[in-house]
Amino acid sequence: MRNVMSSGFQPLRPHRIKRGSRQMREKRTAQALIVFGVVLACVELYVIFGAL
Repeated sequence: MRNVMSSGFQPLRPHRIKRGSRQMREKRTAQALIVFGVVLACVELYVIFGAL
């Protein structure tokens, strides 16, 4: 009986943790993409103004 209950409760806890970590991972990915886009835009402006 204990084994059935413990095996039933175990999947719930990591699932909740996965949701939180997934949101954090998506937030970090979004921030990384924004920073990458800003750096890329700065490099493009540098190349354009360097060619003038």
